[in-house]
Amino acid sequence: MAFFGAFALVFVLIIRPQEVWHVLNLFHLLDGFTALALLGVIIDFATGKQKHPYAPQLLYAAAFVVSVYVSSLLVLGRPGLQIAFKCAIIPVLSMIVVMYGGRTFARFRAFVALLVGCCAFVSVVAVQQGQVDPVCIERPRDEKNEIAAVEDGTPDGRPCDTAYSCEKNGKDKMEYACERQGWFGTYSTGLRVRYRGQLGDPNELSVYIGAVIPLLFALGSYIKKTSFWILALGILGAGLYAVILSQSRGGQLTIGVVFMIYFVTRFGAKGIIGAILFALPVLLLGGREGLDAEESAAGRTEILYEGASLVAKHPLIGVGADQFSEHNWFGMTAHNSYLLAASELGFPGFIVWTGLCWSCLKIPLTVVLKPPASMDPRIKPFAMALLVSFIGMSIGIFFLSFTYKQLLFVWFGVAGALYGIVRKDDPTFEVKLGVKDIMGIVVFDVIIIGLIFGYTRYKAATGG
Repeated sequence: MAFFGAFALVFVLIIRPQEVWHVLNLFHLLDGFTALALLGVIIDFATGKQKHPYAPQLLYAAAFVVSVYVSSLLVLGRPGLQIAFKCAIIPVLSMIVVMYGGRTFARFRAFVALLVGCCAFVSVVAVQQGQVDPVCIERPRDEKNEIAAVEDGTPDGRPCDTAYSCEKNGKDKMEYACERQGWFGTYSTGLRVRYRGQLGDPNELSVYIGAVIPLLFALGSYIKKTSFWILALGILGAGLYAVILSQSRGGQLTIGVVFMIYFVTRFGAKGIIGAILFALPVLLLGGREGLDAEESAAGRTEILYEGASLVAKHPLIGVGADQFSEHNWFGMTAHNSYLLAASELGFPGFIVWTGLCWSCLKIPLTVVLKPPASMDPRIKPFAMALLVSFIGMSIGIFFLSFTYKQLLFVWFGVAGALYGIVRKDDPTFEVKLGVKDIMGIVVFDVIIIGLIFGYTRYKAATGG
């Protein structure tokens, strides 16, 4: 039950069938599968099926929940309870059900296959979206005079190049967008491909694809069939092309880092050639240039400036979870998970969140560097893939507001599942976070915030 509920939860979280067929909203799929998975976890513990409940990230996850609640309550009062539940409890529950739902090698492999399969699906949808011609989309205003999202608009069938071309011959008092309409009710944004939900931003989509690529390779190392590798190359090709169509510079960086680390660790210096061959099309053809790219970069720099100022003004408890957009005149979030954590939770909360990230990354790192003699040898390629995946994700979320995203916590849960599997093979295996780890986390956090603060002040002083 725990496995089925967690598996279904991850599927619904990524694919979002309830947003395609709205009748499914009646069943509250995300809540229902979370509850089912939690019930399964409780039953497993009650019947003794879970022998090793501890995982190193649990302490940091609990501290993260406390820090979110403290910050939200002190800043917002009682309304902060609901925000804290959304930003802390729901993501941590996602981590827990995946962690305990995947604690056998077969179930762990199934979660990896699910992430790969979902990646294949959203990549194909994104590629199809990128092939269609843009059309005009009517976007009415609601009772608060706010413009509807593109997804809530109505395509009128007219081809277009820009929103202005739609407005010239459009209806009076109607706002327009010019976007590509893809399968399953998906739409581009700024003509850049994307999916929906947790992957509703081109950068989120591309970072997800980059993080899944090493998991695809690990699955191939286990299956070792020519037919699978043919399929894997097709998935890889669709994923890389989707990243190109997303025009995401963060995606480019994630892809380049993932390929370089994975190929070099597997093949040594010769792996650099393979990494370049696979990553080069994305590096050459992806990303954005021109005025839009410059304006986007300038806008993000200004937002980072505001975020660094918030950290300096509210260093202890921050401005409260999910409140960043209320404290800058852009009305936007930080577009940097590290700065978002520091500005909204204060520096102590930032340390806790970073510690949660490090505890999850250290699990596959320890398995790769110091595998127990009794460990199932099939696990090591998956641990290596998860390690590279975490590194790619950690780099990608530097350009995304992923601090509270359930999808990030799914990765945390996969790391916890890996820990439980290794502990079953060798109960003496441990991943500890000691004083050196905590000092390293603090130093890392100080450097990150210091660099952002210094960079944004320099850009402001030089007019860059």
